[in-house]
Parts: sequence; structure tokens; C-alpha cells
Amino acid sequence: MRDSRSALLAAAAEEFARSGPKGARIQAIVQRAGVNERMIYHHFGSKDGLYAAVLDAQTHGLVEAWREIVDEAATMDPYQGMRKVLAGFAETFAARPLLVALTLHEALGGWRALPLPSGETAPFPQIRRLYERGQRQGVFRADCPFEIAHGVAMSALVGGSVLASRGTELIKAAGLDAREGALREQIVGQLLDGMTGPPPSGSAEPQEPG
Repeated sequence: MRDSRSALLAAAAEEFARSGPKGARIQAIVQRAGVNERMIYHHFGSKDGLYAAVLDAQTHGLVEAWREIVDEAATMDPYQGMRKVLAGFAETFAARPLLVALTLHEALGGWRALPLPSGETAPFPQIRRLYERGQRQGVFRADCPFEIAHGVAMSALVGGSVLASRGTELIKAAGLDAREGALREQIVGQLLDGMTGPPPSGSAEPQEPG
């Protein structure tokens, strides 16, 4: 027997990613899913309920994939562990183009259906402990609280995926390495440098050209 709920979730993810929650049409979703329209109301109550379920399913997949990475990173030294956390998020998020598009629609719509993370996903407590361990060891700057460091990193990584195609064009135009892996490493490196802070006060300042 065909699983109408799963079929609707898959079809709706495609349509919502393409057209957003307002632009997506019920008829297009049920045609793609190959089920009767009444199954939307049976499983989800409404179009809005279906949209919320799609977001939940898509973000759950991301969280579960990232959880394994975070658990391993938590056992590493702070710098390399944080590199793994950030690179792992960038890779798992970029590997879900439907979620990237859905996130963009959510941002444009004022985050009406995707709530702020809470509990163990806001963010995983292991990431906080890793960062604060790095602060105690002098690896990460002591004057930047975890909330700021994490927020900046997530904003940059999510934004990088949303703007990936445009960014790649600009990188290529500048004659730089635009391969996905190389770009990801560059972004993560920039974020880690921000976490470690400015150079020591005794370091030589770069000189302006004469």
C-alpha cells in the first residue's frame, strides 16, 4: 500500500521549495504525490499544517546528520573540533537543496513556521562545551560569548549555501578556486580566525603601501 503521508511530504517539499508556502498550489502537490487531495487534510489538517510538517521533516534530517558529527567533534581538541562542527554543518546543509530553498522562503516570510531552536538543538550543548573549553585553554577569544560566535557562524554558513551560486560566479570571476570543498574550507577558516581573535598586541601591523 502506498504511504500517502510520505508521498505528500516529498511532493510538498519540492513544491514549497520551488514556490514558497504562499505560491505552492495544492493541486500541484497532490498531482506530484499521486494521491487524492483529501489526504492532505486527513494527515495534516491544512496546507499550513503540511508546510509545517515539511519543515519539521527536513530540519530533523539535518539535525540527525549533524548530531553524529558534533558527537565526534566534542572529543577532539577545541580548534579541530570546532572546524569539524562548522564544516560538517556546511556540508550537511548544502547537501539538502530543498532545505536551503525552504530556509530562504522562511526568511522572506518572517519565519512564520520554523521556530527558534530549543532544548538540545539550540544548539547542541556539546558545541557550547567545546567552545568554552577552547576559551579556557586560550584557543578562542575570551571576550566573545558563545551565543555571538555560534550565531555569526550559523548565519555565515546558512547564507553561504543560500548564495552559493552567485558567490561561485564571483569567485570564478576573480580567478580563485571555486570548487565547493575549497570554498567551504575558506569560509570555515575565516570563521575560526574570528573565534581565535585578533593577533597579539605585539604582532607587527601590516604597513600601508608607500
